[in-house]
Amino acid sequence: MSSSDEMVPAQPHTPTPGDPASSTAAARWREIASTHTDEVAICTPESSITFGRAAALVEAQARAIAAFIDDPARPVAVDIECDVDSVVAMLSVVCSGHPLVPLDPFLPADRRAHILRLSDAIHLGPGDIAALPPAAAPAPEPAPEDPAVLIFTSGSTGTPKGVVLSQKMQPNHAQDGRDFMELGRGDRAAVLLPLSFGGGLDGMSMSLLNGATMHLWDVRRRTAVGLRDWLDAEQVTTVHCTPSLLRSWLGELAGENTVDSVRLLSTCGEPSYGGDIELFRTKLAPQGTFCVWAGASEVGDLAFNVFGPDREVPTGVLGAGRPATDKQIRVIDENDYDVAAGSIGEVIVESAHIALRYHGDPEMTARRFSRIDDGRTRYRTGDLGRFDESGRLQLLGRGDDAIKIRGYLVEPLEVEAAVRELPWTVDAAVTADRDAARLAAYIAIDPAKWSPSTAEIRKELGKSLAAWMIPQDIVVVAEIPRNERGKVDRAALPTPPPPSTPEPPRGLTERGLHMLWCEVLGLESVGRNDDFFALGGDSLAAATMVTEVREHLQVEVTTAMLNEGPTIAEFAASIETASKERSKNATGATIVQLRPGTGRPIFLIAGAGSLGTSLTPLARALDTDRPVVAIQARGIEKRARADRSVRKAAARAVSDIRSVQPDGPYQIGGYSLGGFLAVEAAAQLARDGQACDEVIVLDSVIDPILADRLRAGRFGLLSRLPFRRSSLSSADEVLPDRTGDENPTPKAPLPARVLQQVGQRVLVHLSGLVRLPPVLQWVVFFNLGTRMIRRHRPSPYSGAITVVRARTNTDGPELWGFFTTGPVRTVDIDADHNSMIRVPHVSQTAGAMESVLGKTPAASGVG
Repeated sequence: MSSSDEMVPAQPHTPTPGDPASSTAAARWREIASTHTDEVAICTPESSITFGRAAALVEAQARAIAAFIDDPARPVAVDIECDVDSVVAMLSVVCSGHPLVPLDPFLPADRRAHILRLSDAIHLGPGDIAALPPAAAPAPEPAPEDPAVLIFTSGSTGTPKGVVLSQKMQPNHAQDGRDFMELGRGDRAAVLLPLSFGGGLDGMSMSLLNGATMHLWDVRRRTAVGLRDWLDAEQVTTVHCTPSLLRSWLGELAGENTVDSVRLLSTCGEPSYGGDIELFRTKLAPQGTFCVWAGASEVGDLAFNVFGPDREVPTGVLGAGRPATDKQIRVIDENDYDVAAGSIGEVIVESAHIALRYHGDPEMTARRFSRIDDGRTRYRTGDLGRFDESGRLQLLGRGDDAIKIRGYLVEPLEVEAAVRELPWTVDAAVTADRDAARLAAYIAIDPAKWSPSTAEIRKELGKSLAAWMIPQDIVVVAEIPRNERGKVDRAALPTPPPPSTPEPPRGLTERGLHMLWCEVLGLESVGRNDDFFALGGDSLAAATMVTEVREHLQVEVTTAMLNEGPTIAEFAASIETASKERSKNATGATIVQLRPGTGRPIFLIAGAGSLGTSLTPLARALDTDRPVVAIQARGIEKRARADRSVRKAAARAVSDIRSVQPDGPYQIGGYSLGGFLAVEAAAQLARDGQACDEVIVLDSVIDPILADRLRAGRFGLLSRLPFRRSSLSSADEVLPDRTGDENPTPKAPLPARVLQQVGQRVLVHLSGLVRLPPVLQWVVFFNLGTRMIRRHRPSPYSGAITVVRARTNTDGPELWGFFTTGPVRTVDIDADHNSMIRVPHVSQTAGAMESVLGKTPAASGVG
């Protein structure tokens, strides 16, 4: 039993049920206490008190306060702990007619002094109130519009404001508890919120003013150790806490921890997420109800979103839900007009049960509060929100938090929801710097898991966020700092490094690296002298980047070279040096032996702009002992004039093939442009009386211009007309793989994105004759290949072909009927155009090829 139980009880005031006085907090308490006399009102691990005993103490102390303080309007500040004495003291002040100023013991000294100075309150502890001289005269009965509580906002982003709450607000909160949580007599409600804050005060009203027993566990002093067992022992039916406490508490529990008596858990104070519901159902109450409870000091309860055990759990931030009792919520535009469902605007609340004003700040009160014709008050929240089609409210954060990035309006709360979905995240906060148009994400990582690099975090966020929504600054921290109310303490967040003005790349190789680094690191821009690892690159990102350079440019570079020169400028110089060495040692041959073997060779023709060695992963993945020989474009390595048509390039390929294997049958295949060359080479060999096995075409995409000409009538009159200028003008563009109207266009290979326009016509005309930087060399030969495909006229070929298609290729098999009169077979694999010849997806491509190679003997026809 608490020390308060030892006091001499006074005769409680008992209003007549249903009279106007019951619309005040004081009257509602007295009414409930008089009808629940022998039932437990407040329970802590140390003590408990019945409604009857508490009512007697409250009545005596209310009289003493009223007699002790001459000015009936002067507030009384009370130090509030999570114990019986503090609750009795709070009720005593409210019933005395004086405004209550709840003081939290965890507040910094200067914050407490500021509140006392601003409120001009008399500071009394629960013990001081209990020791006041007794008084015989009853306390004055407060009116519904009289101030009941002067509560101060957390001040996490500025100076705390005092909000004046009326006597009629707490009975309204009690009504919300009945309407949305079904709180009432017989419930045992565990309020795990500090009672000195708005959420805790509302939790007290919802439980006590509905006749439920309020169970108090001071998490800040006790921690959550033993909390689950206490809930079970007390057979608690409802639990009320913040989302951050829920995650911290339940996230640390292992094994079976359900509490059968718990039917409902509510969260308030900060956004809740779908993962919070899953945590609650998994760890505490599988068949329980989860309630999101949104509100603010100025409006009290705003909305409730109730998730029964069978309701589907959404991902991301949970909506605020249905408007609270007597709360009309509107979403308006900048002209104060209501917006349609789904549209974003400022949230406006109209009600008879919202705060009276800001204490001592008439200007702020006039900006936010206004009386409307029906006697209610309108409050402008400053929050952004929208209604969904079902009429549920979604809150999107403060209006002044929204930020425009690259012309798009971004809500930090939406970004934070994506950050919280990351597999490493324990806690997170996203802030916006409006002046710099930058977002900063702070991520607390589970210490039991490995810590990701910022590059990896950006890459993962790119799967769910648009590029402009990915925070420019990502800071990994041990924990997110929070103030005494459990809200993010933004002032304590570490300051991200100031943004620098990146020095732009110089030259084509640096431009290619710049594009690749931005892609790998998940950044919008990188300076040529910025350090790869300082930008968030780790060993995985380094390996990815080096692999891209090797495969696109066919230059042997290593991660060691990146470590020695970790900037774009330094690494580009290393690439240029390696490229010169390769050119110096190049033979100029168009034949490249990929792997030795026995029997008939397999000839593979490389794609446009690629060296024959780009097919090495495919050669190695083939389950065969046969030799594999690659054929590459003339002039791509050693200076020589490149072939300008598919037929001419195919004729050169035939010459190369017959220099290795004089007579057929031949096994020929080709990747991308090489597929067209392979089919044309097979046709030319057939005309010379040489047999070919089934030709393998690896994702050779038929350009739309060529496809239109083919469909026009197998090169009839239309095919002999000059190309339309609109078609020719696009010939200088590097086209990505055509994927059809309904599918997204895949990202073009890196070099093809470097320069879309820089004298391409001239460079293509000189392809092979002029030595170019490696990136530009790739672009020029790629564009030459595009022109060759567009101008190609297929020769009649009577053999069979197999077309292996990547998932981004939507060419119909009928188009290949224009290339052969023989059968056409298609094989689809789950990879894109580039990854199909790279590890690990190359194994699928090799498997498709082996289905063809297995049809023919490997040893016949070798010259």
